[in-house]
Amino acid sequence: MKTLLLSLVIFISLSCSNTDDDNSKTTDIETPITPTLIGKSSISNPSTPLQNVLITNQLQWDSLLLSMNEVNNVSNGFTETNINFNNYDIVAAFRNPISNSGSSVDITNIVENQTQRLVTIQYLTNGFNANIAQPFHIVKIPKSSKPVIFQ
Repeated sequence: MKTLLLSLVIFISLSCSNTDDDNSKTTDIETPITPTLIGKSSISNPSTPLQNVLITNQLQWDSLLLSMNEVNNVSNGFTETNINFNNYDIVAAFRNPISNSGSSVDITNIVENQTQRLVTIQYLTNGFNANIAQPFHIVKIPKSSKPVIFQ
């Protein structure tokens, strides 16, 4: 009888799954986010260098547009400027101003996991000249309360 009981206990303990392992696999799952292009170009002679940013409301968006349009009407070339912030967030990536109008900044990937959204940015340099410019890439993504991490 003891052998049968001991066998049963061993069988039950071996057949139980470890839920911690299952949860860690779930949090590591990354879902790609397909962004919609708003604008990609450069700001000529920027007066205030801009930084990578997540924009979640109209006030932030208006402030960015005002800052970008300070020297030239950069937003005139955007695919859209009226954003429904109930449904979308804006991700804006900027490269530091550089003496190189051939440089670019590219949002190459956006993924979401259970805790955050990860934005991968790539900086390219294609020759040098005397022009000072700040390349940017701005996209629209579905609304979320998760923070954005730029990498």
